[in-house]
Amino acid sequence: MSPAILAVGLQEWAACCQGLGDGRLALAVRKGGIHEHQGGLFAPEHERFALLPTRLHQDARRLRPAYAGDVAAPDDAPPGMIRVTAWTEVARVWKATDLGRVLALGDELAWTEAELTTRFRYRDQPFLYVLALRVWHLPAPRDIPDLPAYAGCRSWIPLRDQVDPAGSVPALADADFAARLARIAHTLDTP
Repeated sequence: MSPAILAVGLQEWAACCQGLGDGRLALAVRKGGIHEHQGGLFAPEHERFALLPTRLHQDARRLRPAYAGDVAAPDDAPPGMIRVTAWTEVARVWKATDLGRVLALGDELAWTEAELTTRFRYRDQPFLYVLALRVWHLPAPRDIPDLPAYAGCRSWIPLRDQVDPAGSVPALADADFAARLARIAHTLDTP
């Protein structure tokens, strides 16, 4: 049985999408964009979604050195298109209210300590959602139109051109993902 068609995408920095796709990352952090529901706060409202790489707000200075170089990677999508190479399932979500625990994740996150601190304190609401993501590679890249409705600082994008994930393969083996998820959970769950 093949997975259901993906009707929604998550916009994420292209460098982070690269790290998720190649298995260096298994986490994303979110707070919310100016176009989010609930007054700009992100809500982890979808369990499965396409990864939509964006260059909006992407800045190498806000990424750890291991990911900063990915900012300069060329955008292989044709003009006016978004190249989708991966999708994800949310394995676990934490609403982290202790910045120290988030920072303790270290290399599990792409962002610098300063960037994480800024996001954590955004709008004087001290928390971040930390999403553990099980990433899957599509069997071939899929180019979808970059529509005006997708523009701006928003997380969730309802896709007009939905993505068929049939034939996808995981970015990390089951055992590798489970071990990383256990280490991450230990960091975030420990009182």
